[in-house]
Amino acid sequence: MCVDKDGISKDELAHWLAFDQLNIGFGTKKISRLLERFGGIIYAWESSSSDLRSMRAFSNDLIEKFLSKRKTIKPASLLADLQKTDVLAIAYGDPRYPLELRHIYQPPIVLYTRGKFQSNYFINAVAMVGTRRATSYGKSIAKKLAREFAQRAVPIISGMAYGIDSYAHWGAIEGGGKTVAVLATGPDLCYPSSNRPLYDSIVNEGNGIVLSEFFPGTKAQEWHFPARNRIVSGLSRAVVVVEAPKESGALITADIGFNQSKPIFSVPGRIDSPMSEGSNAILKDKAAPALSVEQILKDLALQTTKDEQGVPVVIELIGREKEVYEMLSYEPMHFDHLCHQSGIPAGELSAILTMLELARLVTRHEGDLYSKED
Repeated sequence: MCVDKDGISKDELAHWLAFDQLNIGFGTKKISRLLERFGGIIYAWESSSSDLRSMRAFSNDLIEKFLSKRKTIKPASLLADLQKTDVLAIAYGDPRYPLELRHIYQPPIVLYTRGKFQSNYFINAVAMVGTRRATSYGKSIAKKLAREFAQRAVPIISGMAYGIDSYAHWGAIEGGGKTVAVLATGPDLCYPSSNRPLYDSIVNEGNGIVLSEFFPGTKAQEWHFPARNRIVSGLSRAVVVVEAPKESGALITADIGFNQSKPIFSVPGRIDSPMSEGSNAILKDKAAPALSVEQILKDLALQTTKDEQGVPVVIELIGREKEVYEMLSYEPMHFDHLCHQSGIPAGELSAILTMLELARLVTRHEGDLYSKED
């Protein structure tokens, strides 16, 4: 077997591609049942009718559909077609498959990507979505927020549509960060075509990746757009709605994200603007106001620091680490004062401060003084 670098074997990938082309209701949950029974994706694909029936996990109708459709699909041919493109396919069984997507509703069986794929594009990423008919205010805010997120090492995920999506991607690029565009077509197609400069900047200039659950060459269909929203929110740590009217795909993404237990933020807009009617409405019960990047990151318990090379990185602070960090200021504070104010035992507090110091979030000064890293 020829093994794909860092991933699964080509033979295995070919059979994941085959399952992806069935389109009969064999999703990742059912495939996982097959893997448990047969021990591998190739054996699962080649399973006999009697083997499938003995599992008692699938209806007779589904088994018959599988056996019939399987005859029309050649895994090796699918792999050959894929290899004619510059698309990287990452199957559900591939260790590179984003952990963030594994537990969403109907995870894609295969992800198809262009650009330089890196798993860290999805760590603490933020989705930014909004209307295609953005106002000048919405465009400006989308680009500003995305640029500031990028400067703090937070990747931006969106759908590369007109309006807010496009400005969010461009803002991330201008901020020197990474961005992920989730497409409603195959990843080799630029849709809308007017976004070709943005598409090329992401794919060819190292600014991120385009990603899709659709095989190369697949053209957009109406149902693809709401389907891709679960991926946009699923890949993200939080969803930020910048500007959206009453009926907007961005609100669908926010709803899906809310059901995925993702924090939802919305940029307050003018109360007399139809373009902000939906994004203002969700502030009542579903979203927190997005007032600044600093505020959003604080709500997410994320803090930007720098590694040894001075490159910005994002760290999640949890529990007492977050409590102690928020207690500190840029003016040095004495250890005893922190101990008294926090009520944390001296030994535990010392360990927490050491961890924050190693993370380059805190500076220790002479005289047992501590301050936030400037």
